[in-house]
Amino acid sequence: MKYPVTDTFTRCFCLSLRLPVCVIAVFTWSVQVHAQSDTAENGKGLTRNMIEGGKMQGFLFTDVKGIRLQFSGYVQADFIHDFSEIGNIHAMQPSTITVPTVSDGNTAFTIRQSRFAFTAFGAPDAKGRALKAVLEFDLWGNLSGAPRLRHAYIQHGKWTFGQYWSNFMDGDNWPNIMDYWGPNSYIWTRQVQLRFTQALSESMMFSVSAEQPGGDISIPSTWSSKTIYPDVTAAFQKTFGVKNASHVRLSGLLHPIDYKNGDADTKTSIGGAFNISGNINLSKNDDVKFQFAYGSGYAKYSEDISGQGYDGYAAANDKSISNISMLATWLYFDHFWTKSLGSTIGYGYLQLNTPDLNMPVGTLKATHYGSFNTTYYFTSFFKIAGEVLYGKRVNTDDTSGDDVRAQFSAFFKF
Repeated sequence: MKYPVTDTFTRCFCLSLRLPVCVIAVFTWSVQVHAQSDTAENGKGLTRNMIEGGKMQGFLFTDVKGIRLQFSGYVQADFIHDFSEIGNIHAMQPSTITVPTVSDGNTAFTIRQSRFAFTAFGAPDAKGRALKAVLEFDLWGNLSGAPRLRHAYIQHGKWTFGQYWSNFMDGDNWPNIMDYWGPNSYIWTRQVQLRFTQALSESMMFSVSAEQPGGDISIPSTWSSKTIYPDVTAAFQKTFGVKNASHVRLSGLLHPIDYKNGDADTKTSIGGAFNISGNINLSKNDDVKFQFAYGSGYAKYSEDISGQGYDGYAAANDKSISNISMLATWLYFDHFWTKSLGSTIGYGYLQLNTPDLNMPVGTLKATHYGSFNTTYYFTSFFKIAGEVLYGKRVNTDDTSGDDVRAQFSAFFKF
């Protein structure tokens, strides 16, 4: 699919890219020189997918009465410069870009991505079912870095109870990026849930969940949002290839949106969507990661626009809400040049059908996201990266704004 770009935009974009591209080029050249005497372990053990998937091993804190307590985490320092005005200065969130573009740059130094976790492993029960509980926090609570709860869940055999990644998302295909939020169109959210997971074969898994109720809707002030019915998800995941390093996942969502209208009538609108995603391991150094999701009334699951009221819309004279359709897709390529040097490039696109619903002028219609980085792994615990990002917001009246960001990050795992 092609998108028209004006000559003015092209010139501005190219000019804006000069500085960050130069920074990345110098950084890449320097680490390539050092990589010739590579003594680090394979950087694949420190990728974003390993981190978000909870595959990092910490150290044993205590082992008392059949419970082993493990402590793990990492410190990440991000040094960010935006060349245009954007609301979210610590993560690339295209929906918060000012429209039209305001060439008013900003620099932010932050440690908010840093996180820590406690994992407790209990002795198996009489039927041999494993028991685990996790409490994980990051420093995203406020601009000063206050702790914020990420995960709080229990796993007992095939059952999961508590707050964890939604079963509707793919937790095994994170592109190897440094930006905290990642692609704008990522189906990415944590939900309090009750989940059951069953292995259908050595390479096929099925999971079903009931998840936290609640709609993310734009309604008149005389209306109210309700939480009556939980969301329901189901997913199949098939692994294949060498060492089962590749997978394809198909997930579905039913999202009841409960509300009370101006006549005090309680109603439910059913949102729903499907999500096809995966990771294709092309070789020991190359992976393609992707997602294609489509449906209506499911914006609360979106990385970019969750919390902005795009599940559904009702005007003052309406009796019921209209679900908003959303297309959310992205494609990324991860490559390792050596054991300790890698690069990642990709693009994401999100589109809403808001122009069809006569929503107010200035309502969001689409966002774009692109990024490229180079990462150097000094050891299996420490890495640095330079990343260039581009974001664009387009409104229903076809006005738009964009931003170019340069980011340097240092990361240490413990």
